[in-house]
Amino acid sequence: MIRISEALRETIKGNPFLEFGVHYGLFNLTQLARYLQPMVEARAKKDVQVSAITMNLSRLQQDLRAATPAPERFEIENVTIHSGLSTVSYARSPEVHAGLHHVYDRIHRANGFCCLSQGLHEITAIVESRFRPWLAKRIRQKPVYSHDNLASVGVQFDDRYAEIPGMLYMLLQRVTLQNVNLIEIISTYTEIVFYVDERDTQTVFDTLFQSFLVRSTGR
Repeated sequence: MIRISEALRETIKGNPFLEFGVHYGLFNLTQLARYLQPMVEARAKKDVQVSAITMNLSRLQQDLRAATPAPERFEIENVTIHSGLSTVSYARSPEVHAGLHHVYDRIHRANGFCCLSQGLHEITAIVESRFRPWLAKRIRQKPVYSHDNLASVGVQFDDRYAEIPGMLYMLLQRVTLQNVNLIEIISTYTEIVFYVDERDTQTVFDTLFQSFLVRSTGR
């Protein structure tokens, strides 16, 4: 058995919507306690009174407010939209690696858009859709995943935020709460890029604009 507070925290932390609602005081805590009671009892492996859950919810709400940065603390330098993209992922191999870098050089010389992202087992190329035939011609290996009609929403922020916890969390939280499918995410020191289906571009842009934006550009 675990303590009620631990069971409750695990339940809330496992659901970004509940966490967001508790943090911003959007719930009637007694009603929420009744809703969470069976989940908390399952984790705690014992009967738990609604009043005990309500009391622990109040404490947890205070902790979340203290630990989670408020969005008004952050300002975005720039938001850039780039549409008309495709993403293709391959199992990582020397042949795929060489082929992608060949295509990357060709696209670079053509002043096109190309981004490569490499993990332990896969490597992904995000290119302008007009260049996708170059990938198919150069790389014979069947992709493990592909998606057309892709758009990027790139967020640039001041480097002073690099040492402040919570910036990327806040951005991801706001986008996640819109129920948008994040197809790819790439980040650098002062940038994070969300790759989404083109139909979700406006939703992501408006969400970030209304919460954090200073300046914006688009392509």
